[in-house]
Amino acid sequence: MSMTPQQQHGKKRRKMVALLMILTIIAFAPLLSLLASYGIAETLGCQVDEGSVHPCFIGSFDIGSTLYGMGVMGWLMIPAAPLMLIAILGWLAVGVVSMARYLCKG
Repeated sequence: MSMTPQQQHGKKRRKMVALLMILTIIAFAPLLSLLASYGIAETLGCQVDEGSVHPCFIGSFDIGSTLYGMGVMGWLMIPAAPLMLIAILGWLAVGVVSMARYLCKG
């Protein structure tokens, strides 16, 4: 059973969107980690910086080293910047193509 050209195109598009989603998650993970660490520290009234680990307690459990690790992961944004740009441009391309198809259909 062979697929029609439309089915083949739809399958290729789904693969491309899935790949773009994975790329987006990988590219923005360092930023999300950094924002989460600062958000959690702000909520708990703790200090987080790249210089050293500061104590931060939830009950009797110290999460300072975890927040420090999450904050330092923000430095991975530097090598991930090209991936971020590719992901943003990819999503813009998907949007433009989708909009063009919608407008051409009538």
